[in-house]
Amino acid sequence: MAERTTQAGIDQAGESDTRPMAGNREQAASPPAIIWTPPFIIIFTLTLALGLSVESVLTQGWQNALYAGSWVLLGHVVLIAPCWFIIVMRPRSLWARVGGIFGCLWAIFAGINFIVTLFPLAVNGPVIAHLNAASSSALLGAYICFSIEHTPLHRWDSWFFGLALIGGSAAVILTYFLAAADTRGLSTLESGVGTTATILCVLVWWLRPSCWKTQPGPTLLFGLAPSIQLLLAIPNITFSGTNFFFSQVVLLCILLGALRTLQGQLVRSKV
Repeated sequence: MAERTTQAGIDQAGESDTRPMAGNREQAASPPAIIWTPPFIIIFTLTLALGLSVESVLTQGWQNALYAGSWVLLGHVVLIAPCWFIIVMRPRSLWARVGGIFGCLWAIFAGINFIVTLFPLAVNGPVIAHLNAASSSALLGAYICFSIEHTPLHRWDSWFFGLALIGGSAAVILTYFLAAADTRGLSTLESGVGTTATILCVLVWWLRPSCWKTQPGPTLLFGLAPSIQLLLAIPNITFSGTNFFFSQVVLLCILLGALRTLQGQLVRSKV
């Protein structure tokens, strides 16, 4: 009886050890989702090439006062918004859905911002500061969600998010209290929030090696957009024509990153 019991226990243990290994073999043997399919490569390349060409033409038309630049930038947002919306409707994870929602909020705030700038009296008003802070914060929320999805969280990632929360809060507080007393107000606080959120949009992608390993395309594109935006914010670094062209490039990078993220969601939904 003891031998039979022992033999049965060995057989059961062998079965229990073999089944997970077989499952691991099947999981390892399953091919990874191919996101850069030939049709998507063509669409991505045409969007990049035509986007840069059209933006150059639009910059010349803007310099000749044929139309307001806000209409051009608003058109870019209109192209980006459907990508965020489709990601919300067809997600593979909660992170993707939440990231798409933040992306839709960014499109709403950015669109309203460009519409408001069409009215000269509102350009220097507090509404612009409100919208800049809201759109930057929404974009940061989308970036955080998309950078976490399908990305393994290592020890440095946990440290990064903790340091980003502490450092970002400290930067906003210092920006407010270091400002002149006569200019200190809600607009100053919102300006600090917008700038800090834009900086964190770069760091959340480019300072995490796990993002470069698992999502090199979105990491480059999504990080490049706020980087250019921060460079354009430096006084007297470019003239108006170059500034307007690269403002369009910022939105083009977000569009390409959104297309890449959307393609990834559609491909994974078929696996």
